[in-house]
Amino acid sequence: MSLGKPYNVVVCLVFLLALTTTGAHAYSMVQAAAPPASEDIYSPTIAKADPPAQAPAKAKANPKKIVKTKPIYKVRPAQTGAYAYCEPVYKVKPTQGVAYAYRPKCVLPQTAVRGWELDAQVMFARTKGTVRYMRGILGGFGLLGFYNEDLDLNSDLGLPDHDVMPMFTAAYRFRPNWAVRYSYMPMEASSSPSLTRPFVFGNNTYTQGQNMRAKWERAQHQVGLVYDPIHTYASRLSIFGEYVRIDEKISLGQPGCCGDTFYNELNMGMAGLEFKKCLKTGPYCNTFSLECKAGIAFFDDAFGSDVSSGIKYTIPMSSGRWGYVEGGYRYLTYKKNYSDATRIDTAMDGGYLKVGFLF
Repeated sequence: MSLGKPYNVVVCLVFLLALTTTGAHAYSMVQAAAPPASEDIYSPTIAKADPPAQAPAKAKANPKKIVKTKPIYKVRPAQTGAYAYCEPVYKVKPTQGVAYAYRPKCVLPQTAVRGWELDAQVMFARTKGTVRYMRGILGGFGLLGFYNEDLDLNSDLGLPDHDVMPMFTAAYRFRPNWAVRYSYMPMEASSSPSLTRPFVFGNNTYTQGQNMRAKWERAQHQVGLVYDPIHTYASRLSIFGEYVRIDEKISLGQPGCCGDTFYNELNMGMAGLEFKKCLKTGPYCNTFSLECKAGIAFFDDAFGSDVSSGIKYTIPMSSGRWGYVEGGYRYLTYKKNYSDATRIDTAMDGGYLKVGFLF
């Protein structure tokens, strides 16, 4: 056999081997000839999911369009003291600038719980009244019509008809709508009249032209509770009940001789209403307000009243304190009829000026 034929056989085998190797999808001929795995034969066919739909393209933002949003404020504070509704409340983002949250146009200053109110008042009063005081045998004659007349405190006893009367008040608020209050009002007036007519006072008779010395001393104490059934940021309606104690005496006598003194002691109850209304609040919480008070006194066979009305101007001070001045008109009257021989009826009215503090 010639050499050409074996060479041709080798070339054909190499060519067939190359064709078989390039058609296999494995790293070896054994792997390429292996049958499919059992798990691939029995596993269910998995459908291919459709590709997700593309979301619509977002509209391009317009840089020139400005979205306006409402400012966010803090919650309005509770009404806990004199500065309630008056303190500045800032926005959540102070960098945007300071701004006040919702606040009523008119705010009535008030004391906080466990807070005090102190004031001193001066009343420029016109004092007037009558008194009848007869005792002993002269009182018996008086009942028969002899000298049975009331004496005028101004024209008969010569007491001044105008006087300056101080008054001091302290109030403590122990609950949001409850407070306890005490006030003291002293008075003293004297004169040296020359009698213009004869009369009886006590157990003595006096004739016209006598030089006398008269003195009127009076001290009024009031203590009680104040309740606020209606209490808002701009107004307050209060009901008060107080115990009223009046110690009063009127003395009349002739210097170096004789005289007598009439003692009037009243233990009364007083009930009434107070109304306070804000009129105007300035930018710094300086406030004008209206204050009205009316009380009726009773018990102890006596009757009395206390009525006042005024305008108050309040300004804020440091550390939650307030100061105020108030001016107005006040009228007081008290009377008691002990018997046909003994009675008293007094009245005081006029303008007043008050200075006080809330803290």
